[in-house]
Amino acid sequence: MPSAVKEKPLPARRNSQYNKKLSSILKAASEIIARHGFEGASIRQVAAKAGIGLSGIYYYFKSKDELLFAIQENTFSTLAESLEKRLEAVSTARERLKAVLDNHFHFFLNNMDDLKVCVHEIESLSGKYYKDILKIRRKYFGLVRNIVAENISSPAEFNDDLVSLYLFGSLNWIYMWYDPRRNPDMGVLSDQLLEIFLHGIKAT
Repeated sequence: MPSAVKEKPLPARRNSQYNKKLSSILKAASEIIARHGFEGASIRQVAAKAGIGLSGIYYYFKSKDELLFAIQENTFSTLAESLEKRLEAVSTARERLKAVLDNHFHFFLNNMDDLKVCVHEIESLSGKYYKDILKIRRKYFGLVRNIVAENISSPAEFNDDLVSLYLFGSLNWIYMWYDPRRNPDMGVLSDQLLEIFLHGIKAT
Protein backbone atom coordinates (compact mmCIF):
# COMPACT_ATOMS: atom_id res chain seq x y z
CA MET A 1 0.00 0.00 0.00
CA PRO A 2 1.09 3.63 -0.30
CA SER A 3 3.88 4.70 2.04
CA ALA A 4 4.00 7.97 3.96
CA VAL A 5 5.40 11.33 2.92
CA LYS A 6 6.57 13.79 5.57
CA GLU A 7 4.69 16.82 4.28
CA LYS A 8 1.23 15.24 4.17
CA PRO A 9 1.40 11.72 5.55
CA LEU A 10 -0.91 9.15 4.09
CA PRO A 11 -2.83 6.97 6.54
CA ALA A 12 -0.72 4.26 8.13
CA ARG A 13 -1.43 0.59 7.47
CA ARG A 14 -4.17 -0.67 9.75
CA ASN A 15 -6.47 -3.65 9.69
CA SER A 16 -7.48 -5.57 6.58
CA GLN A 17 -10.81 -3.77 6.30
CA TYR A 18 -9.03 -0.41 6.33
CA ASN A 19 -6.59 -1.53 3.63
CA LYS A 20 -9.38 -3.05 1.55
CA LYS A 21 -11.25 0.26 1.51
CA LEU A 22 -8.04 2.15 0.74
CA SER A 23 -7.42 -0.10 -2.27
CA SER A 24 -11.01 0.41 -3.40
CA ILE A 25 -10.57 4.20 -3.27
CA LEU A 26 -7.32 4.06 -5.26
CA LYS A 27 -8.91 1.83 -7.90
CA ALA A 28 -11.92 4.13 -8.21
CA ALA A 29 -9.69 7.21 -8.37
CA SER A 30 -7.55 5.68 -11.13
CA GLU A 31 -10.65 4.93 -13.19
CA ILE A 32 -12.11 8.41 -12.75
CA ILE A 33 -8.83 10.24 -13.45
CA ALA A 34 -8.06 8.00 -16.45
CA ARG A 35 -11.49 8.80 -17.89
CA HIS A 36 -11.80 12.51 -17.11
CA GLY A 37 -8.21 13.66 -16.57
CA PHE A 38 -6.92 15.02 -13.28
CA GLU A 39 -8.44 18.47 -13.76
CA GLY A 40 -11.81 17.05 -14.79
CA ALA A 41 -12.00 14.49 -12.00
CA SER A 42 -13.52 15.30 -8.62
CA ILE A 43 -13.40 13.79 -5.15
CA ARG A 44 -17.19 13.48 -5.31
CA GLN A 45 -16.92 11.31 -8.45
CA VAL A 46 -14.31 9.12 -6.75
CA ALA A 47 -16.52 8.73 -3.69
CA ALA A 48 -19.50 7.73 -5.83
CA LYS A 49 -17.42 5.21 -7.79
CA ALA A 50 -15.96 3.72 -4.61
CA GLY A 51 -19.40 3.60 -2.99
CA ILE A 52 -18.49 5.64 0.06
CA GLY A 53 -19.34 9.13 1.31
CA LEU A 54 -17.19 12.21 0.85
CA SER A 55 -16.27 12.14 4.52
CA GLY A 56 -14.97 8.60 3.96
CA ILE A 57 -12.65 9.80 1.19
CA TYR A 58 -11.35 12.67 3.30
CA TYR A 59 -10.66 10.27 6.14
CA TYR A 60 -8.06 8.65 3.90
CA PHE A 61 -6.90 11.58 1.77
CA LYS A 62 -6.81 15.30 2.48
CA SER A 63 -6.88 16.41 -1.16
CA LYS A 64 -7.08 15.32 -4.79
CA ASP A 65 -3.34 15.97 -5.09
CA GLU A 66 -2.65 13.53 -2.28
CA LEU A 67 -4.86 10.96 -3.98
CA LEU A 68 -2.96 11.30 -7.27
CA PHE A 69 0.32 10.99 -5.39
CA ALA A 70 -0.92 7.78 -3.76
CA ILE A 71 -1.88 6.23 -7.11
CA GLN A 72 1.52 6.95 -8.63
CA GLU A 73 3.48 6.02 -5.52
CA ASN A 74 1.64 2.72 -5.19
CA THR A 75 2.08 1.93 -8.89
CA PHE A 76 5.81 2.53 -9.15
CA SER A 77 6.62 1.03 -5.76
CA THR A 78 4.70 -2.11 -6.74
CA LEU A 79 6.43 -2.27 -10.12
CA ALA A 80 9.89 -1.95 -8.60
CA GLU A 81 9.24 -4.44 -5.80
CA SER A 82 7.69 -7.06 -8.10
CA LEU A 83 10.55 -6.69 -10.61
CA GLU A 84 13.17 -7.15 -7.91
CA LYS A 85 11.44 -10.39 -6.87
CA ARG A 86 11.36 -11.65 -10.45
CA LEU A 87 15.05 -10.87 -10.88
CA GLU A 88 15.92 -13.13 -7.95
CA ALA A 89 14.86 -16.14 -10.03
CA VAL A 90 16.89 -15.40 -13.19
CA SER A 91 20.57 -15.11 -14.01
CA THR A 92 21.32 -14.13 -17.63
CA ALA A 93 21.01 -10.67 -19.17
CA ARG A 94 18.33 -11.92 -21.57
CA GLU A 95 16.33 -13.45 -18.73
CA ARG A 96 16.55 -10.24 -16.74
CA LEU A 97 15.23 -8.25 -19.70
CA LYS A 98 12.43 -10.79 -20.14
CA ALA A 99 11.60 -10.31 -16.44
CA VAL A 100 11.28 -6.54 -17.06
CA LEU A 101 8.84 -7.10 -19.92
CA ASP A 102 6.83 -9.76 -18.09
CA ASN A 103 6.60 -7.59 -15.00
CA HIS A 104 5.52 -4.46 -16.87
CA PHE A 105 2.98 -6.26 -19.04
CA HIS A 106 1.57 -8.26 -16.13
CA PHE A 107 0.99 -5.22 -13.97
CA PHE A 108 -0.36 -2.81 -16.54
CA LEU A 109 -2.53 -5.20 -18.53
CA ASN A 110 -4.31 -5.80 -15.23
CA ASN A 111 -4.24 -2.12 -14.23
CA MET A 112 -4.78 -0.12 -17.41
CA ASP A 113 -6.23 2.88 -15.59
CA ASP A 114 -3.11 3.15 -13.43
CA LEU A 115 -1.00 3.11 -16.61
CA LYS A 116 -3.00 5.96 -18.15
CA VAL A 117 -2.75 8.02 -14.97
CA CYS A 118 1.00 7.47 -14.63
CA VAL A 119 1.68 8.27 -18.29
CA HIS A 120 -0.43 11.43 -18.45
CA GLU A 121 -0.61 12.95 -14.98
CA ILE A 122 2.95 13.24 -13.63
CA GLU A 123 2.93 16.98 -14.41
CA SER A 124 -0.31 17.40 -12.46
CA LEU A 125 1.68 16.93 -9.26
CA SER A 126 3.68 19.74 -7.70
CA GLY A 127 5.95 20.46 -4.75
CA LYS A 128 7.06 17.57 -2.60
CA TYR A 129 4.57 15.19 -4.19
CA TYR A 130 6.15 15.78 -7.61
CA LYS A 131 9.71 15.46 -6.30
CA ASP A 132 8.95 12.25 -4.42
CA ILE A 133 7.25 10.61 -7.39
CA LEU A 134 10.05 11.70 -9.72
CA LYS A 135 12.54 10.05 -7.38
CA ILE A 136 10.57 6.79 -7.37
CA ARG A 137 10.14 6.82 -11.14
CA ARG A 138 13.86 7.49 -11.65
CA LYS A 139 14.72 4.58 -9.37
CA TYR A 140 12.55 2.26 -11.47
CA PHE A 141 13.97 3.67 -14.71
CA GLY A 142 17.51 3.17 -13.40
CA LEU A 143 16.79 -0.45 -12.52
CA VAL A 144 15.48 -1.12 -16.02
CA ARG A 145 18.24 0.90 -17.71
CA ASN A 146 20.93 -1.21 -16.05
CA ILE A 147 19.29 -4.37 -17.38
CA VAL A 148 18.95 -2.86 -20.85
CA ALA A 149 22.65 -1.92 -20.76
CA GLU A 150 23.58 -5.55 -20.07
CA ASN A 151 21.91 -6.53 -23.33
CA ILE A 152 23.63 -3.95 -25.53
CA SER A 153 26.38 -5.64 -27.50
CA SER A 154 27.85 -2.38 -28.85
CA PRO A 155 27.85 0.22 -26.02
CA ALA A 156 29.75 2.70 -28.16
CA GLU A 157 26.98 2.59 -30.77
CA PHE A 158 23.88 2.63 -28.55
CA ASN A 159 23.15 4.96 -25.65
CA ASP A 160 21.56 2.95 -22.84
CA ASP A 161 19.38 5.88 -21.69
CA LEU A 162 17.91 6.30 -25.18
CA VAL A 163 17.46 2.58 -25.72
CA SER A 164 15.63 2.36 -22.38
CA LEU A 165 13.37 5.24 -23.36
CA TYR A 166 12.56 3.46 -26.63
CA LEU A 167 11.62 0.39 -24.62
CA PHE A 168 9.37 2.33 -22.27
CA GLY A 169 7.81 3.99 -25.29
CA SER A 170 6.79 0.54 -26.52
CA LEU A 171 5.54 -0.57 -23.12
CA ASN A 172 3.67 2.45 -21.86
CA TRP A 173 1.36 3.02 -24.82
CA ILE A 174 -0.17 -0.45 -24.92
CA TYR A 175 -3.41 0.94 -23.50
CA MET A 176 -3.94 2.72 -26.84
CA TRP A 177 -4.33 -0.53 -28.76
CA TYR A 178 -4.46 -3.58 -26.49
CA ASP A 179 -7.73 -5.50 -26.54
CA PRO A 180 -7.74 -8.86 -24.72
CA ARG A 181 -10.44 -10.12 -27.10
CA ARG A 182 -8.27 -9.63 -30.18
CA ASN A 183 -4.63 -9.38 -29.09
CA PRO A 184 -2.33 -12.17 -27.86
CA ASP A 185 -2.00 -12.82 -24.16
CA MET A 186 0.71 -11.06 -22.19
CA GLY A 187 3.16 -13.96 -22.48
CA VAL A 188 3.09 -13.81 -26.28
CA LEU A 189 3.37 -10.01 -26.25
CA SER A 190 6.37 -10.19 -23.95
CA ASP A 191 8.11 -12.84 -26.07
CA GLN A 192 7.55 -10.91 -29.30
CA LEU A 193 8.76 -7.60 -27.89
CA LEU A 194 11.86 -9.30 -26.49
CA GLU A 195 12.74 -10.73 -29.91
CA ILE A 196 12.08 -7.43 -31.68
CA PHE A 197 14.07 -5.50 -29.11
CA LEU A 198 17.09 -7.81 -29.16
CA HIS A 199 17.10 -8.95 -32.80
CA GLY A 200 14.82 -6.69 -34.84
CA ILE A 201 12.31 -7.89 -37.42
CA LYS A 202 14.54 -8.40 -40.45
CA ALA A 203 14.02 -11.82 -42.00
CA THR A 204 17.06 -14.09 -41.90
